[in-house]
Amino acid sequence: MRSTNTKAVWAVVAALGALAALGALVYLARRYDEVRIMDAVIAVSVAFVLSLAAVVLNRRARAEHQRTLGRSGSRLFLGIARFLGTISFLLAVTAALALAVFAVLVLVFE
Repeated sequence: MRSTNTKAVWAVVAALGALAALGALVYLARRYDEVRIMDAVIAVSVAFVLSLAAVVLNRRARAEHQRTLGRSGSRLFLGIARFLGTISFLLAVTAALALAVFAVLVLVFE
């Protein structure tokens, strides 16, 4: 019987947390007329840290899976962790770039 690869589980949890942080930011932006820039920076920072943690944990989980010759967890679960971690990382970087461009535009046009 295979043991569970806890690093892969935590990678999925971290990636879902990052996606939830970005989703909450989008929800708040649509729900309220105005969102403060600091709220957006905090949410994007949390999403970036969680997505980075998901990518690192996924790499460690994949190394553990290879080291144990496949007896540690499922390859499908590793693939899901990798996909979610990559998507959450790309979305966090995109959101950070959008905030940076917005900050420059605010500074230029004020």
